[in-house]
Amino acid sequence: MNFYSQKTEEGIEKDMLWEEEDGILDEVHWGDSYPACTGKRQSPIDIQRKKVQYNSQLLPFELSGFDGLQQGQFLVTNNGHSVQIDLPPTMSIVKGLPNKYTATQMHLHWGGMDMEASGSEHTVDGMRYLAELHIVLYNSDKYVSFDEARDKPDGLAVLAFFYEDGHFENTYYSDFLSLLGKIQYADQTTTMTSINVRAMLPENLSHFYRYHGSLTTPPCFESITWTVFDTPITLSYNQIRILENALLDWENKTLRNDYRHAQPLNERVVQSSFLPRLGQGAFCRQEEIEAKLVKIEGLIRDLGQEMQKGTEMDAASACVKSIAPLALHFSSKNTDSYAQVHVLHGMMLSAFTICAHAKTRHEGVQTILSYSGPNYDNELVLSAGREVGLWIGGHFISFALNWWAVEWTHYCITWASHSGGAELWINGVVGPEKYIRRGHVIRSGGTFIIGKDQDGLLGFSEIDSFVGHLSDINIWDYVLSATDIRELMKCRGFGSRGNVIAWGVNKMSLFGGVGVEQDTRCA
Repeated sequence: MNFYSQKTEEGIEKDMLWEEEDGILDEVHWGDSYPACTGKRQSPIDIQRKKVQYNSQLLPFELSGFDGLQQGQFLVTNNGHSVQIDLPPTMSIVKGLPNKYTATQMHLHWGGMDMEASGSEHTVDGMRYLAELHIVLYNSDKYVSFDEARDKPDGLAVLAFFYEDGHFENTYYSDFLSLLGKIQYADQTTTMTSINVRAMLPENLSHFYRYHGSLTTPPCFESITWTVFDTPITLSYNQIRILENALLDWENKTLRNDYRHAQPLNERVVQSSFLPRLGQGAFCRQEEIEAKLVKIEGLIRDLGQEMQKGTEMDAASACVKSIAPLALHFSSKNTDSYAQVHVLHGMMLSAFTICAHAKTRHEGVQTILSYSGPNYDNELVLSAGREVGLWIGGHFISFALNWWAVEWTHYCITWASHSGGAELWINGVVGPEKYIRRGHVIRSGGTFIIGKDQDGLLGFSEIDSFVGHLSDINIWDYVLSATDIRELMKCRGFGSRGNVIAWGVNKMSLFGGVGVEQDTRCA
C-alpha cells in the first residue's frame, strides 16, 4: 500500500490516498486504516427537521474579532481537496459554547462533478445545498493548541454555513474568488491582505442546529461540536461556477465534489435554537397552519365570497385584530390619518428587513413607516416616491427611481449594522448597495407609525403623509435571503410574516379616517 501525506481541511496531516491493485481507496474503506471513521458519532449527517429537538437554552453566539475589515497576511491554500484560509487567533467565540473557542481556519466544500450542482457536506431532509463553508475553532480555554485539542471530545467546534445561488454577485467574496487563479494547482498558496469574515456570513446567526460529531476526513476524531446555520449565504451563479472550476487536485483533475457523504445519526439528537420550518409531508407548526389558512382565505376571496374583517371601530380610532389580506387606505382628503402599530415585545435591531406593498397616488415623498425612538425622531423611517428614502439613527440615504408606484409595488429594504450596508429591492430586483450608520443599534422604547413621519416637537408632519394603499408591512430583525424576498412579492404570499411587525398579527390603532379595504393587488 503506497500513500502520500497531505494536510486535510481541518489542518491535520493525514494519509490522503491509498493506492492498491484496484486503485484509490475511497471513504468507504477509511476505517481500515483509521478506526475512528467507523465510530457512532461521525459527520456529516442528514438533518431531518421533523426529528430535530428544539432547545430554548441554546444561546446566540458572541463573536470576537470577526467584525470589520481585518488587515494582515492571511494564507490561502489549495490543499488538493479544498481551499483553506488561515484565520488569526484574534477571532474567537466568547459566548454560545461552554468554553472559549479560537479560530484557526475556514474552508469550503462544493460539487460540480458530472452535472451535480450541489456539494454541501451536511444535508437537510435529504437536500444537498450548492456548497458549504466551515469555520474551524479549538477549545482554547482547555488546550494550548489545535493539535492538542483535535482528538479531545470537547476539543473542536465548527461553524457550518450553506450556500445558495442568486442573480447578483456577493461582493464580500469577490477578492477571495479572484485569488483562486493563483492557487490552481495543489499545494500552491497565496495571501489575502484583508478579510471581513463577518460580512461573508449571513446576517441571521440566531437560527442553527447543534450536534456532536467528527472530522469529515481521516482520522475522523469525534471531537467536534457542530453548529449548522439555517440561513444560507447567497453567491451569484457565476461565483458558484468559479468555485467549481478554478482548482485542480493532486492528480491535476478539476477539484469537485469534495464532500463526505452523510453518516448515520445513531443515538444522537440534533437540537435547534429555533422551530424549523418543515417541508412537504412533515408535521406543521402553528405558523405553517396559519399561513395555509391565510392562503385559503385568499382563494375564498378570489371566488367572490365576502371575508369577515373582524374590526372594532369608533369615531376616533379602530383596533384591528386581523387585517390580512386587507389593505389600509390613506385618502388625499384626510392627510392627518395614520395607523399606530403595537409591538408585542421589546426589540434591539442590529439588522432588519422591511417589506411592504404600496400603491401611491402622487409622486412626492410619502412616508410608509416611521419609528421615533428615545434618541432620534428619525430613528427609522422608510419613504417612497421618485426615490426611496431611508433614515437610520438620524442619518439619511436615498435610492433613486425613474418612476413612481401608481400600481401595486413591492418594496423591501435590508440593513446590517456590522457593515452599514443597505439594499433596496423593488418587485424582487435588488439595486446597488449603499451604506448608512455602521455600528448603530435601533433600540426599543419608541413608536411605530404607518403613513406619517414623526417629529418630536410638533408630533406629526403632514408634508410627507402617505396617500394611497399599503398592505403586507412586515419587519424582521435580520436580513432575509434573496429567495425569501422574491417569494414575498408573489400573490397569495400573505402567510410570510415578520418577527418584529407581522401584518395581520400585531394590533393597530387607526386614526383620522384610515380606511380598511380588501387588498386587490392579486385580483
